[in-house]
Amino acid sequence: MGPVIDNQAAEQLQEAFLELMMKGGRPIKHLDRPDESKPFLSPAVIDVTNVEKRPDAELFGPVLQVIRVPDFDAAIAEANNTRYGLAASLIGGTPQLYDKFWANARAGVVNWNKPTNGAPSNAPFGGVGLSGNHRPSAYYAADYCAYPVTSSEAETARASIGVVGLRGQQSGG
Repeated sequence: MGPVIDNQAAEQLQEAFLELMMKGGRPIKHLDRPDESKPFLSPAVIDVTNVEKRPDAELFGPVLQVIRVPDFDAAIAEANNTRYGLAASLIGGTPQLYDKFWANARAGVVNWNKPTNGAPSNAPFGGVGLSGNHRPSAYYAADYCAYPVTSSEAETARASIGVVGLRGQQSGG
């Protein structure tokens, strides 16, 4: 659980989550706000595979939208089906699969076995579409607009979510 920027942001995230549910989203883990006077939200996961006309909006809070696809090519196509494109990550897979992902993901930061948040401090940062700063301007435009902007890779996943965790079941301990 963590805070979002303020109560208004918390309310907007709650409304967005409810809107996805009303459009056919299937909650896997509900968004919870234990104290309405504070902007603290628990992480939520919602399956939006069957939501028609999914909103193409960035939700700046702990709401993960899951879209189920039949294969890797469909996953890349779905990931690219947005006006945004700041970051994309592939968790798992082989080096060959990551090469395919890297070559086809429309994002400024492309990671393997690392999260989408943040970027290395020693690399340029930006995105494509409405995300990031991948917009040419001024004298140094060429320095700031490379595609992809950065790639960060690891042999194994840094963190993982067990299937039990996604089902909302608690384990002892």
